[in-house]
Amino acid sequence: MLSLYVDHRGTLWVGTEDGLDAFDPVKERFRRYKAGGEVLDRYRAIAEDLDGTLWLGTLSSGLLHFDPATSQFTSYTHTPEAGSLSNERANAVCIDRLGNVWVGTASGLNRFDRATRSFVSYDERDGMPNSNVSSILEDEQGYLWISTSNGLSRFNPRNKIFRNYSVSDGLLGNEFFNYAAACKSSTGKMLFSSYSGVITFFPDQVVDNPYVPPVVLTDFLLFGKPVPIGGKSPLKQSISATKSLTLTDVQSIFTLEFSALSYASPERNRYRYRLEPLETKWNETDSGRRFATYTTLSPGQYVFRVQGSNNRGIWNEDGMSVRIRILPPWWGTWWFSALCVAAFLAMIWGIHELRVRQLAAQFNMRLEERVAERTRVARDLHDTLLQSFQALLPSLQAGINMLAARPADARKVLEDTADHASQAIAEGRDAVQGLRMSTVENNDLAVAIRTVGEELASAASTQPSPNFNVVVEGASRNLHPILRDEVYRLAVEALRNAFRHAAAQNVEVEIRYDEKYFRLRVRDDGKGIPSDVLSGDSREGHYGLPGMRERAKLVGGKLAIWTELDGGTEIELNILGARAYVKSTRTFWHFGKRSAPDTDEKEPIERE
Repeated sequence: MLSLYVDHRGTLWVGTEDGLDAFDPVKERFRRYKAGGEVLDRYRAIAEDLDGTLWLGTLSSGLLHFDPATSQFTSYTHTPEAGSLSNERANAVCIDRLGNVWVGTASGLNRFDRATRSFVSYDERDGMPNSNVSSILEDEQGYLWISTSNGLSRFNPRNKIFRNYSVSDGLLGNEFFNYAAACKSSTGKMLFSSYSGVITFFPDQVVDNPYVPPVVLTDFLLFGKPVPIGGKSPLKQSISATKSLTLTDVQSIFTLEFSALSYASPERNRYRYRLEPLETKWNETDSGRRFATYTTLSPGQYVFRVQGSNNRGIWNEDGMSVRIRILPPWWGTWWFSALCVAAFLAMIWGIHELRVRQLAAQFNMRLEERVAERTRVARDLHDTLLQSFQALLPSLQAGINMLAARPADARKVLEDTADHASQAIAEGRDAVQGLRMSTVENNDLAVAIRTVGEELASAASTQPSPNFNVVVEGASRNLHPILRDEVYRLAVEALRNAFRHAAAQNVEVEIRYDEKYFRLRVRDDGKGIPSDVLSGDSREGHYGLPGMRERAKLVGGKLAIWTELDGGTEIELNILGARAYVKSTRTFWHFGKRSAPDTDEKEPIERE
């Protein structure tokens, strides 16, 4: 036999090595009940529930719930899942006055939750002296008295606090295990058997030690070594009297030792500590580990708090605390951050100054180019128009002198002079077009191109004059002045080729203001450009293709030429909008100058 129990009906229940037996006093015989299977059940503990059913603790099959009315068993065993019984060995079962089912196993105390049919377990981590439970009894105040393999414990189900008792409190021994038994008499006296004998006491006469132990720091260590006091040490006085500590960033591993000054049973004192704000929950430990170690903390302010209890579980809630300041490394200080900000601002200022100087240099270079261009045109006017008219004067005088004697010869001389005058006028018009400023003054590229195109059309050698048209797509936008002048000159050169060399009937200029690109197209339906001229340098005074390519490269654009014999010519210039358009505000600085090859490779432009 392993256990005996008499229920409220007076039935004697006997737990044996192989089943549960009920004694029938009429027949004076036992009736056996088994949960089934060939495994020996070994009923170690029996307790009656409020409804008359029995809870059975077994040594190898967990907890069984038995209904005598139906002879049905319900099994509760240990599984890896949360909420199961803590161990298969159920040494003790107790039904308290509220109807809660408490089970003592080899791995702690368990409370059965009838609603979820699961268990809540408690062990040494919750304050028990040992997890191997042998017996459970309830006193008149609702406390549970639990015998374990390392002493006796009183558990308060309301606040979940254990009060532990050992030999130092008057027990004969701390070993309550294997087949240790317990019972409560009608007078309320409790009896617990142990290896050292039977212990008896009245629970209401057991008085807790009311002493609240002071808690102190006993040592401070850096990298596992005690820290001396004074000098360059962070300790200026004893650690027990220190209220604050300042550590450098290299003092990254430190240890604080502490103790509760209760000597009744110091080995049973308990502690809990935390480092705020790094930790929000308490770390609880026993007297065998009275220290806390922290490593590689971030720079900042911390507070280390520690509390302790005596052997009866009376806690010093105030405990003690020490402020700890971790200094940042030199590169994390405020002055280093200020230097970085100052260096960054200085760099921005330097870049700004560099950019201003670049813009000034580019402006001066463009100004010099424009001055040189105007000087060249002025020189051309002098060398062409003025010199040509001056050269016509002798011819006119010779013709006048021959009118009377040789009228036929005089007519021929005057006709040649008229041809030379027409050629001089054409050369002068070209020079004047180079100086035209309407695009600069009005910033209207279309008007300027239309004006020069109409002049070239009226002066064309073919009759009737070619049809000329300017088409603008998109809303007109301001172009950068220097870029605008170069685009204008390129368009004039293209129109001059179309009107003078292409023998075209229709000439059209298309200007497109797109968000991403600015595009200029000049097309005609003339005879086209010879392949030798298109592939190589043009003859002097013809086409001017090298000059157009040079201007396109200067503005960072892409120049494309399509031509076909007797099929006309189309010249297209594409420039990135970010480079071409003037912006009212500039969010980003543009450093450097993109070359035409970069534009062609990264942002190809398909012909429509």
